[in-house]
Amino acid sequence: MLFVLLLASCASAQSTHSVTLTWTASPDAASNPTLAYDVYRAPAACPATPLVFVKVATTAPLATTFTDTNVPIGTMCYAVTSLVNGAESVQSNPAPAVILPAAPTGLLVSKVN
Repeated sequence: MLFVLLLASCASAQSTHSVTLTWTASPDAASNPTLAYDVYRAPAACPATPLVFVKVATTAPLATTFTDTNVPIGTMCYAVTSLVNGAESVQSNPAPAVILPAAPTGLLVSKVN
């Protein structure tokens, strides 16, 4: 199962958005210490069609978490595949992420009558 955690950190004049993904290891991971995962993102609501997914990363062997940085504002759909010796599994369940714009800060009351 793929889970999504949304993170937003504010810089002075701009906002950087990131999405942290976690998943359960493939049952084949125990016998394949080189098993890695390909992480895919689609700029669409889940379930996105396989044609719109773009690979954003390949993880280190046996990693079960990944942070996608510099994610644009909007709705994203993520999926992960297992990768061993060039052979790739089918995609995991899709996981949605909605990236919202950062809220304004520094609101002050400037005059009260």
